[in-house]
Amino acid sequence: MVMIHKLPLLLLLPITATAAMAFGQNCTRRCSNIDVPYPFGIEPDCYRDGFDLSCNETESKLYLGNIEVIDIDVLNGQARVYKRISWDCNNSVLTPKHTIPMNLTGWPFTFSDTRNKFTAIGCDTIALFVGATNNSYSTGCVSICNKNTTFSDGSCSGAGCCQTSILPGLQYFNITFSSFNGHKDNSWDNPCSFAFLVDGSWYSFRTTDLNETDFYDRNDGRVPMVLDWSIGDDVGCEEAPQNLTSYACRSNNSFCLNATNGIGYLCNCSSGYQGNPYVEGGCEDINECDYPNNYTCHGLCTNLPGNYSCACPQGTRWDPFLSACHSYSSSSSESSSFIFLHDSSPF
Repeated sequence: MVMIHKLPLLLLLPITATAAMAFGQNCTRRCSNIDVPYPFGIEPDCYRDGFDLSCNETESKLYLGNIEVIDIDVLNGQARVYKRISWDCNNSVLTPKHTIPMNLTGWPFTFSDTRNKFTAIGCDTIALFVGATNNSYSTGCVSICNKNTTFSDGSCSGAGCCQTSILPGLQYFNITFSSFNGHKDNSWDNPCSFAFLVDGSWYSFRTTDLNETDFYDRNDGRVPMVLDWSIGDDVGCEEAPQNLTSYACRSNNSFCLNATNGIGYLCNCSSGYQGNPYVEGGCEDINECDYPNNYTCHGLCTNLPGNYSCACPQGTRWDPFLSACHSYSSSSSESSSFIFLHDSSPF
């Protein structure tokens, strides 16, 4: 009995180097240790409009405009970048105030509302996150403490550290500060307020972050944040495939998804394929039989285009997707034929 297992949509395997093939001729696809997959690119004719990057070979750093890029996730439509933290200090070794807006207007990027958290640190801190170019949106954090406050590393609930979410679709933000006492109570030993938008999976509060130099030196005054990106053609998956010239999902084994943050759409490889859907031939068949930990088969595995089959060896039977095949005797009373209807939903 041969069974074909229908693959789930989400794949567990990394994109292979072959699948992440270059678009065009002589395109640089790495900057230092960072991959630069299409639709991103460095040289002319190597990127889609809005996805042009630059590589500073002296610094071994990748940039989007003047924003340093840490890594790019093609399948999830995200990029991690560095942003300088903002602060407001009194009697500190740092300058009294440092706030720099961040503006993505005109680019196909938005600040990820699912990955980022607006975070404020301090013992006399009122920090506002002001979003949208017309200041039409704001959220904020209040962090208060004194010499009797008990802090807990990893906790960001208002005692020395506060976090909150942001709205989706934002392309601009600035940070403003105020305080209750102007950081004048020296018994707090905390002359600074810090605030930043940060990748929530990266930042975990530490009590030592309340020391301005310790926190600033923790990552050279920078924190990683996540940008969502999409193919910004002002159309979704209903209209985009109708224009074959501009349609971004180039691989035959790819499909379109509407963006969940901002406008436009993304591309992904079809079930049973992996790679770069934005490149012709970029989505390649997965040989599921090479990955038994991810694709269950307790019998004889056979790779198929976008799928795989699993069969019990001759003289045995059972559902090989569930457990090992069992031998049987043709003269046994158990030799009656059984047909197993296999549930093809993901395990």
